[in-house]
Amino acid sequence: MGHGWISFTELTQIGPELLRARISENPAAAARWVEAAALAGIVNAQIAWGQMLVDGHGVARDPAAGLRWFQLAAAAGSADGINMVGRCHELGWGVPVDPARAAALYRQAAERGHGWAQFNLATLLLDGRGLAADRMQALHWYVRAARGGETDAAAKSATMIGRSLELGWERPARPAAALRWYRRGAEGGDYRGQFDYARLLLERSGRLDLAEPWFARCIESGVPAFCRHVAAALREALDPALRRLALRALERAAQSGAPADLRALGGARAEGLGGTPDPEGAAHAFRRAREAEARPAAYGGVASAPFPTGFSPARKGAHAVISRLRRLLGRPASRRGQITVKL
Repeated sequence: MGHGWISFTELTQIGPELLRARISENPAAAARWVEAAALAGIVNAQIAWGQMLVDGHGVARDPAAGLRWFQLAAAAGSADGINMVGRCHELGWGVPVDPARAAALYRQAAERGHGWAQFNLATLLLDGRGLAADRMQALHWYVRAARGGETDAAAKSATMIGRSLELGWERPARPAAALRWYRRGAEGGDYRGQFDYARLLLERSGRLDLAEPWFARCIESGVPAFCRHVAAALREALDPALRRLALRALERAAQSGAPADLRALGGARAEGLGGTPDPEGAAHAFRRAREAEARPAAYGGVASAPFPTGFSPARKGAHAVISRLRRLLGRPASRRGQITVKL
């Protein structure tokens, strides 16, 4: 079962995240092998096949069938499977939305040490979806997930711990400690952590030369909805380099294909955001917006991400901290070590 892609033995041993990465290389070619392995009872393949079905990734989309494969994996005792059944109930993949059921499933996997389930349970507790809102319990689960090692769930949880310390959840704010947790999330690859680390670093030191690379990194790794908000904050900056990053954020947001994002990019190019006006580039973006408006909306769900992917008000305080950044960027700031921002 090799054929230059992946062997049967590897399928029995490979973890879900690495398997997703291998599938992304050639999903259509991978689909028949993953399905065969799932039918053979390999739990990791069952989870991967369920994700491919929910996404329509390399195969016709069928969320209900995807849910059944997640349930098979969960019945075999897989914490990954239990977490993904929870995601289906939270987001309505093949089943009506039921956050209470999602919370119960997340808790079941979280108590077994599953990092994503811990993160997902914490987020429901933070938002008060499916169970009573409880910020301290949410923080408890974020801390447990953050201690889980070198995983995406740990990085995202570190960012949320930073948010709790900056905003003072049920206790006085501790911005210096928040900065340390944001850095941990940023270095772990979380784009929200990269943004928050850059933002708070700039707010506390005025050092654009230190903050700018992290703004750039969050734009390249962030989802379109997140980049849309970053662009709104950075385009008001006085610094030309940050305004160029705002344009890049609009370009990344426009990868959503949404007409509003394409029109925003066209307007920014027309006005010369971060440089000189680009009428040809503006016309191209506006043309793509018109073409997108003429097409029916496409499905935009992503089952393979076992966590919320958009930039959402559910991240408590997200809009407040972006508003603070927008105000800050309207002031002069240092690029080479002379701190001129006074807070």
